[in-house]
Amino acid sequence: MADIIQRLEQRLYGLEKTICSISLLVMLFAVAFGVCIRFFNLPIPNVAEWAIVAISPLTFVGTAMCERMRSHISVDMIDQARSPWVRKLAHLVVALLMIVFSFLYAWLGWILLVDVAETGERLLDMGTPLTIPIFFLFSGMVLLSIHCLCELARLAGILPAQTA
Repeated sequence: MADIIQRLEQRLYGLEKTICSISLLVMLFAVAFGVCIRFFNLPIPNVAEWAIVAISPLTFVGTAMCERMRSHISVDMIDQARSPWVRKLAHLVVALLMIVFSFLYAWLGWILLVDVAETGERLLDMGTPLTIPIFFLFSGMVLLSIHCLCELARLAGILPAQTA
């Protein structure tokens, strides 16, 4: 069972890397294209909206990815502790707090996603559905919850230590 969970988490991590890479490419394209539109005074709507929308998956899915990689700021601070017990306790506290944070924001994201889907709200320049960035807020927090639960299982000895 532990092996299945680790493979699932690894696949989710691969999906997160893909989503963040695509998001970054969309941002780069939209900003570069927006500069060309302004420079050549082209009669095309402002595509910078897409760059703004692409920030959502990069931020929220990227947060889950940072938890999986153990590369967020709290880990850097925790690893400075000399005692292994202090480090383990600190990782436990951080994982618990991150679970509370991710559950709360997933719940709020879900409420907002349902509301935006019902109203059909769109952004102004390109008419991009507001459900896109809100969906990534919700899904990023769900992914963060999964990684935090796996981290708790690793700290409890249920799952083996994390591999790269």
